[in-house]
Amino acid sequence: MAIVLARGSKLDELWQFLKEMALRDHGNCLGVVGVNTVTCLIKVLGEEGLVNQALALFYRMKQYHLKPDVYAYNTIIYALCSAGNFKRARFLLEQMELPGFRCPPDIYTYTILISSCCKYGLQTGCRKAIRRRIWEANRMFRIMLFKGFVPDVVTYNCLINGCCKTNRIERALELFEDMNKRGCVPNQVTYNSFIRYFSVVNEIDKAVEMLRRMQKMNHGLAPTSSYTSIIHALCEAGRVLEARDFLVELVDGGSIPREYTYRLVCDALESVGEGNSLGDEFDKRIKDGIEDRYRAVKNVKPIMARKIMLKHIGVPTP
Repeated sequence: MAIVLARGSKLDELWQFLKEMALRDHGNCLGVVGVNTVTCLIKVLGEEGLVNQALALFYRMKQYHLKPDVYAYNTIIYALCSAGNFKRARFLLEQMELPGFRCPPDIYTYTILISSCCKYGLQTGCRKAIRRRIWEANRMFRIMLFKGFVPDVVTYNCLINGCCKTNRIERALELFEDMNKRGCVPNQVTYNSFIRYFSVVNEIDKAVEMLRRMQKMNHGLAPTSSYTSIIHALCEAGRVLEARDFLVELVDGGSIPREYTYRLVCDALESVGEGNSLGDEFDKRIKDGIEDRYRAVKNVKPIMARKIMLKHIGVPTP
């Protein structure tokens, strides 16, 4: 019921409802209003963009005789970072880092902040702000290591992706080697960051090397986006036949390229006199796959449009 009120932006009713349930629950060992209840509400309010209300609810936990745990702290920190309020998020982290604090940060706390610094720093469009955010992410990564936490693949991926997108390839490769030394197995997200970077800077052979390394080490199946980056780079470099081979490999692997990628390769092949090199049967497979994707999107869009409309007028959606 509380989640329904939160998603419907009925905040006054929500506070009154929680107050009544807390009073009814006073002295009840069953705990109708518990830490998990409030944490879920904080998450919902953050998803709805009501970050100030989520923060107010976090501080109201004392009124309900509740003590926030590390998951509650992580949830509110994530909500604050999603809204770009890094100052408040860092304040909560510093509070958790105080000696003897009953809720010390865990690996997910640092991962949330590292990921947010990289993600939202890149969206600012300001070089100085981007450098500051990436520096802050690297600083928190080193603090996490100093405190004895072992980073997982998600933490590494967030930092590697941020470094690749800001042309800090040396630092990204250093993190990649550190992953292997620590026994943290990279996945397709890790390799895709490098493949995109090398494709953009026209170091196509290194991008292909990363793709083959992922396949050889069995570190995951290469996503369509990895092939797309390489195909586009090969077409721009005039290596059309190699782009065709990668397109064939992509389709043989069970994936269908985007229509723009398919048209790009077809136009490039025609420009070098290889217009029919794909074959009619292969063309039909790709076109049928693209048509199936269009039909699937057309079936989903009306449902999404209806949900957006209901949310706009304040009607809760399942």
